Amino acid sequence: MCQSIVSMKRKNLTPLLLLAAVALLAVASAFKARAVADRRFDICTFCCPCSPTQHLCQAQFDALNFHSANGHFILMGSDAHRNELNTNGNFLGVYYDTLNDNYPAWTATQKADDIENNYVIPNFTTTGVKPTWIALNEIDSSWVSDSNYRAWVTNICKRLKNTYGHTVITFTYYDNPSSANASSWQNLANVSYIAVESYLSGAVINANGNSVSWCQTQYQNSLNTWLANTGVPRAQLYYGEDYAQTLAGTNYGRANCSYAGWDNAINARATAAHNIGFAGYFGYAWNWNQMGVSDADLIHFEGTYAAKVLP
Repeated sequence: MCQSIVSMKRKNLTPLLLLAAVALLAVASAFKARAVADRRFDICTFCCPCSPTQHLCQAQFDALNFHSANGHFILMGSDAHRNELNTNGNFLGVYYDTLNDNYPAWTATQKADDIENNYVIPNFTTTGVKPTWIALNEIDSSWVSDSNYRAWVTNICKRLKNTYGHTVITFTYYDNPSSANASSWQNLANVSYIAVESYLSGAVINANGNSVSWCQTQYQNSLNTWLANTGVPRAQLYYGEDYAQTLAGTNYGRANCSYAGWDNAINARATAAHNIGFAGYFGYAWNWNQMGVSDADLIHFEGTYAAKVLP
C-alpha cells in the first residue's frame, strides 16, 4: 500500500515538473530576449496581397527574419510566425498602429486595457506567451499643444509597463524637438523608449555623394537636439529609418533613386547609424511599394539592409 501511494505521488508530481520546466523555459527565453538580443526592431506586418503599392508576403518576411549572432526583434500584428522567428534565433514583438484612436473619448486606462485585452491577448497568445516588447505608432501633433494628450500617451505607456509587464517603444516624428515640453518627454522616457523617426531619403543621400559623414551629421544633430532640449537620457532614445519604395520628391524612403543609388543610400545611412551607436534601431515601411518594383528587388534591398550591423 505504501509503495502504491509513493507511485501515485510520483505520477502526480510528473505533470507538475513538466509545467515547471515549461515555465522556466518561457522565463529563460524572455530573459534572453531582454538581456542578449540586439536592440534592432523591424516592423513586419503581413499584407499579402493588399494592393499593388502596399504588400508584404512570406518571401519578404523571410528576408527580414535573417539569422544574426545575437538575434533581433520583428514587430508584427500577430504571433502566427513566432516559431519561424525563434528557429532563426529572433524574437517576436507587438506592433500597434492605432495609438491615437479614441482620444479623448477614452481614458488612458481604458486605452491601455483595450490594447492589452483586445489586441495583445487575442493576437499574441495563440502560439506562446505574450511578447514583452510592444511598439506604439505614433505620437501626433497634439503633443505640442495639448497637455492632456501628453499625459494620456504617457499614462498608456505607464499602464502597459507597470500593470501588464511590457517594455514599451513609442514612435514619434519629432526629430528636432523644442525645449517647450521637456518635462513631458522625460515623463514618457521613464515608462517607454522613444523611437525617433529621423529620416533621410535615398535621393537626398545620393545628392550628398552617399556620404556616411553627411548622414552621420544629420543623425547626430537630431540626437544632440533631443539631449539638449528635452533632457531625455540617450539610453532611452532609439533611432531608425524608412525603407519604403517612395516616389520622387518624398523626404523619406527611396524617393525614386536608382537601384544602385538605393543600395548606396541604405549602406551609407546604416553605417552612419552604427557609428553613432544608438541605443536601439528600427526599420520601418518595408511593405510600401509606390514605385511598383518587383518582389525580387524588394528582397534584394532587405538583404542589403540585413548585411549591415545595427545598432
